Amino acid sequence: MNKTGFIVVIALVGLTAVASTLAPRPVAAKRTESWLEDQIPEKIDGFEYVPSEDNPKQSYKMDKMVYDTLNPSGIVSRVYSKGGEQYDVVLVNSDNSDSFHDPRVCFQSQGSELINERGVSVTTSTGEKIPVSFVETKMNGESRLAAYTYKGPAGYNPAPLRLLFDIFKAELSTGKVQEGTFYRIIALSPSTDEEQMKKFTASLLEAVNKQSNGVL
Repeated sequence: MNKTGFIVVIALVGLTAVASTLAPRPVAAKRTESWLEDQIPEKIDGFEYVPSEDNPKQSYKMDKMVYDTLNPSGIVSRVYSKGGEQYDVVLVNSDNSDSFHDPRVCFQSQGSELINERGVSVTTSTGEKIPVSFVETKMNGESRLAAYTYKGPAGYNPAPLRLLFDIFKAELSTGKVQEGTFYRIIALSPSTDEEQMKKFTASLLEAVNKQSNGVL
């Protein structure tokens, strides 16, 4: 390509970028917190969540500051229990990229020390392998296992920056606003081992995906 052709290509790329910035973004499917609550089964592989008195669809409500900071479509917080196993589950759904950030910041801001973070995969009953980040949180001398992952246009990924890239790429190719979902699971019992955590996490992701018809 000669110099003139190169300049023309650069100019076209620049004009395309400006046009995409100025053009109105098509409105995404409007999600609500009530909708999100209905997409998460009340029972998951024998586990049942403990409802709060204020809202029978959740176990507790996130602080207003969290809503103001993330500006999500909805947040659902539930504690699922079965025998001696308990898991604190949080889902955040949004079509706003500001809603998704590195969850390690939240853990540390709440006073937890993070150790031994690693990437793993959990396997659903259909054999699908889903990438997840496992991390041990240590607070007040107690260690607990936690897991997190995201789901966006390209599927599951535990890296928030990759989710944002997938959303950006999908919006460019489709011209439509994209959404994502953040999953965070904390084992409330210090005795919960990695295999138990993997099993519950896989069951949760599979159950939500099925109930939401693949949206979440």
